[in-house]
Amino acid sequence: MDKFLVVLDTLIIVLYILLIGFISPFIIQFMKKRNYDLFIQLLPIVSIMLLGSIAISIAIGGLNEMLFFKLTTIVSSILLVSLLFLTIAMKSLWKDKYDLLMERIVTFLQKNERSFSLK
Repeated sequence: MDKFLVVLDTLIIVLYILLIGFISPFIIQFMKKRNYDLFIQLLPIVSIMLLGSIAISIAIGGLNEMLFFKLTTIVSSILLVSLLFLTIAMKSLWKDKYDLLMERIVTFLQKNERSFSLK
């Protein structure tokens, strides 16, 4: 019976990761069409991660059951709070620093995109 639970838990974790992996590009594409910046594009993904991990943890038997979903809940809640801080507080209080941060992130992503291309 123990091996069955390990296989079931592993299957649930893999399906959760695949779900997030398949949903994320569609959400980011949709948000890019609306011309939102990077942090606002990540908000729905992190909130889906948080809500999904909480829902799966409750369905399995609470947060005491699996360490993976406990850690996922903690990490995604910290990410969600920090993203909310970046998008709300920094955008309204420190607009110039927020714009500088966005420019640096975009240039960093463009440099990495060119270095990973297969051309």
